[in-house]
Amino acid sequence: QEALKDLQQSNNLRQRPDAVILQNLARAKELNGLYGSADRDYTVAISMTANEVNPFWLRSAMVKVQLGDIKGGLDLLKRVENRFPDAPEVKAAAATFLALRGEQIDAQRKYLEIPDR
Repeated sequence: QEALKDLQQSNNLRQRPDAVILQNLARAKELNGLYGSADRDYTVAISMTANEVNPFWLRSAMVKVQLGDIKGGLDLLKRVENRFPDAPEVKAAAATFLALRGEQIDAQRKYLEIPDR
């Protein structure tokens, strides 16, 4: 909650959108269950960094799942997966999307691609 207040104040003091502040603000909102607001902040941050896929886009994809926007989340996931195909977090998210689409066997296969640590 305190971080959320600090980030909101940073955003207000900045007086114009800043991608780093917005992605951190979105994450704080996400952790506090404010998914709609987090989605809006992630969307603006992504629009400001659209030429280069960033790992925080995966967080945005998962927020979209929380809001029921499976297609929007999947679109983002595909872009992240193209850039970071071997990242364990990306494989876990891909398994989640497959399971949401009812593709349980493919979801399990994707999940099992995650290396043990």
